[in-house]
Amino acid sequence: MAPAAGHRRLGGHPQQWLDACRFVLVSPSLNANIGAAVRAMTTMGLSDLVVAAPRDPDFHADPAVHALAAGAQARVARVGRRDSLEAALADCQLAVAVSAEGREFGPPPEFPGPLCAQVLDELAAGRLARVAFVFGTERTGLSVDEMRRCQRWLTIPADAAYSSLNLAQAVQIVAFSLRQAVLAREQAGAGERAGEAGGEPLASLGAVEGLLQHLERSLTALGTLDPARPRRLMPRLRQLLGRAQPTAPEVDLLRGICRDIDRVTARRGD
Repeated sequence: MAPAAGHRRLGGHPQQWLDACRFVLVSPSLNANIGAAVRAMTTMGLSDLVVAAPRDPDFHADPAVHALAAGAQARVARVGRRDSLEAALADCQLAVAVSAEGREFGPPPEFPGPLCAQVLDELAAGRLARVAFVFGTERTGLSVDEMRRCQRWLTIPADAAYSSLNLAQAVQIVAFSLRQAVLAREQAGAGERAGEAGGEPLASLGAVEGLLQHLERSLTALGTLDPARPRRLMPRLRQLLGRAQPTAPEVDLLRGICRDIDRVTARRGD
């Protein structure tokens, strides 16, 4: 089956798999940590870094960012900026929360090595075109809402007595795990099979978010969802879709069902 529109298969070049991995820093408190993240990623061959909802929109010009980039200053200008986490994830098919702690209705915990190896398998097979690894603010990490926007949860197995990691240290560990997974595939000769079909490509997270918003409107019109007492219906539906990882045609199918609901409820209101 042909890839969905806007979705390209990555082929067998290992650098393409790394280029498809985006690191997203959500509202970092210190601009210096952006520069340190640039350095950490560059050492592992990764370059797609995005800052979501930056506290300082002019972080590119901060001398501390360039100082901590330490030899990778040229990459600072390429760091992306988005107004929200939703915008940073819109063109990705998978978001991985990097957090020491989980959240209600969040995905189950996974360690860096096995998770990164599975992500590389899906990139090589063409199921994914872009995956985001999401890091929260230095002091509080990811919020409940931010965690719910991610379909998988990567936790670094630090000592329980002191599990606090600097933001750039966490970035370095994940970046190393991805590079290690690439090298393991190369050594096993898996790169030769990278172009093989691996099923239908997954829908973008922007498309899934649009589906969730449509579901909320349709279920409200139907009376299933009471905005005054929403309970946990939408978080559970978000969790369900995150676990299911629907393809683009499946999202289209569900949007079609929502449109049918809309037509029925519109007639009721006539």
